[in-house]
Amino acid sequence: MRTIYLGLLALTLIGCQNQKSAEISSTGSSALPEGIWQGIIVQNDSVDLKFNFNIDVLNDSIYGATIVNAEERIEAKLIALGTDSFKLEMPVFANYFILNWDGEKLAGEYINPDATSDYRLPFSAKPGLSERYPNDQALYPLPGYWKVVFNPGTDDEYYGKAYFDWEQDKGVYGTIMTATGDYRYLEGAGSAGVLKLSAFDGAHLFYFEAELHDTLVGKFYSGRSYYAPWIAFRDSTFELPDPDTLTYLKEGYSSFDFAFPTIEGDTVRISDERFNDKAMIIQISGSWCPNCYDESRYLSEVYRQYEEEGLEIVCLSFERTRDYATAQKRLTKMQKDLKMPYTVLLAGATRDDKAGEKLPMLNHVMSYPTAIYLDRNHQVRKIHTGFAGPGTPVWEDFVSENDAFLQKLLNE
Repeated sequence: MRTIYLGLLALTLIGCQNQKSAEISSTGSSALPEGIWQGIIVQNDSVDLKFNFNIDVLNDSIYGATIVNAEERIEAKLIALGTDSFKLEMPVFANYFILNWDGEKLAGEYINPDATSDYRLPFSAKPGLSERYPNDQALYPLPGYWKVVFNPGTDDEYYGKAYFDWEQDKGVYGTIMTATGDYRYLEGAGSAGVLKLSAFDGAHLFYFEAELHDTLVGKFYSGRSYYAPWIAFRDSTFELPDPDTLTYLKEGYSSFDFAFPTIEGDTVRISDERFNDKAMIIQISGSWCPNCYDESRYLSEVYRQYEEEGLEIVCLSFERTRDYATAQKRLTKMQKDLKMPYTVLLAGATRDDKAGEKLPMLNHVMSYPTAIYLDRNHQVRKIHTGFAGPGTPVWEDFVSENDAFLQKLLNE
């Protein structure tokens, strides 16, 4: 399964490329250089989140824009709207960019249409730049595991487990895992004793900065407003809570139940005949969620492998939009872009719909995603909170262990 899943990642080598140009004749737009670019999203007055992407021509009005985070490749589209104007559309997520080309750079705004208030951040990008942050080799007594404390000494304190590595031609890469998921593929470098790491997956803006001593002391920024101080200590023995113990059925409940509509409005229930004598995975998810993105790709492969052996997967999606019609569009886009072959239901259509209220049998829903494993009698056998995806060092072990669990579940 690992080989199948990793095959989804287009591990194209990114390097300094000769800049080529291509005319987009049907729109009359100017040519954009092909090859590597560096983009900068201004998160706030003091933070510029940098990331790289490749541009290549798809046809006479669309460029491919491949976003690069360490080993991850995200295939987006840069669509010509007219002379020197473009829209950069993301897969899965609703977020997008509106940009103008002045012959030297693209400039414009990064827009989140589902935010509760007007969400626009300045953006610019230049071709030919491959170095995300300045790289100083002397910085790195860094590789290995670290215990991370976010918001230390406050009521909002929480923990993470970081793994960082460094290679001269790649800089720093790794991730930070928490009890509810991970911060995906972080990439960066360091200079003058300061570590800088970032990730942009199409919707989520993660920027970490830290001074490197015997410990890491730094700042974490997410989106346009979230900020948390963090410290990290070298610790290869620190473990996060067991994700199979954090969510469970409340006292008085003996089984899991659901009845929610499809995107088209038809109600699907766990009691429907098509689920009889089927082992099931119930995925609590949302199209806005970065770890759900990873889990959905993984579960799609799981479903293709085990459907004929009697496995059903049902996604209960809770959307963060303002209205039902928009939620339908968001969910349709997610299902299409991820090519999800299993059942997808719209469990919550606005920001006010809470999973914990719609699923009262659970003690809480502390993380998107959460996966509930049912046997063929639909008894709960395991509830897995969060998802540590392919950007983490525990990924291969998780895939192997989960595969063994599923085979046992299906053969009982």
